[in-house]
Amino acid sequence: MRQQLPRVLITAGVIVAAALIASLILLASGVAPAAAVSAFWEGTFGNSANAGTTLTQAVPLLLVALGWIVATRAGRLHVGYPGQVIAGGALATAIGLHCGGLPGPLAVLATALAGIAGGALWAGLTAWLWASRGVLEIISSLLLNLVAVQVAAWLVRGPLQGSASQDPQTDNFPLSTIWPSFPGVPGQTLSYDVVLLPICAVIVVLLLSRTVFGFGLRASGGNGEAARWSGIDPKRGGVAAIVISGGFAGLAGAALLFAGTAPWMSDGFEAGVGFNGIAVALLAGNSPIFAILTAIVFASLNVGGTALQATLDVPSSLAEVLQGAVIVLVLLAAVLAGRRRGRTPATQPAAATKSLALVGTEEV
Repeated sequence: MRQQLPRVLITAGVIVAAALIASLILLASGVAPAAAVSAFWEGTFGNSANAGTTLTQAVPLLLVALGWIVATRAGRLHVGYPGQVIAGGALATAIGLHCGGLPGPLAVLATALAGIAGGALWAGLTAWLWASRGVLEIISSLLLNLVAVQVAAWLVRGPLQGSASQDPQTDNFPLSTIWPSFPGVPGQTLSYDVVLLPICAVIVVLLLSRTVFGFGLRASGGNGEAARWSGIDPKRGGVAAIVISGGFAGLAGAALLFAGTAPWMSDGFEAGVGFNGIAVALLAGNSPIFAILTAIVFASLNVGGTALQATLDVPSSLAEVLQGAVIVLVLLAAVLAGRRRGRTPATQPAAATKSLALVGTEEV
């Protein structure tokens, strides 16, 4: 518990600082912070329908965050999650549109597995370029994001475009493929995929801390040369970590589509989840369990921003400003943590970057 205290304090400090920034922006806009807080709470957790929307939106954010955590444990720093979300969602859509005749459970399972496969295959391109050609994964994954965006735009204007729609979107998904929602929540806003929040977080914790495979990943990320002398292949572990992270992101893409409010795929469905998921992991200190909380925080910013716009005419871009502020504050916290450990000014930038990638390597 004592080891977790600094992480909790940093997370709480970032949230408080972001709240102060939001208050200043609201005051400058002529909106009373107390009224904004009331509207924000009502729009996010004020009733079961709004709470369901917030929790459902937290699921893909957490899945991307878990992918980041797995990859960075192995020392692999890539930013291809937006492209992997798109690839997973696109393959899940292609499969789901042809699963209308399957029973509901099988159709839902097919879309989920297709999402995992799509994200993993797209991440596999990054892993292959790094392992066989020595291309830095952060560069190749960033460029592959752009390719994925163009592929998605082509799909919804070509092979997957709805036959009765002039808009760049697919036909409506068959009802059997829609991920079911809790019937007791009004508006069916809380999908059953919310159970992925604790289940996936615990799976990642057990994978990294209780398995030989997880030990190999952490050893490769901590000291590749020492791992090699111990008989562990850091390259193989790095490839596996990148592919697994892509699988998580692909599942997030499937969740966005088949547990979302619009039963079709359009070219903008990713909506920034890939990069926001990275911020969720950083704010959680790369802890799978803490990432549940920070995913809910980021989801509430999205949902609450819409509520503020509807009730108080506050620009919806306020949520994006706050998310950006959280990312900056997390980076600042990493730099300050490096200085507290007595690092010299010349090594601080590299140390801060490494701490972002490998924080929590010793513990989950």
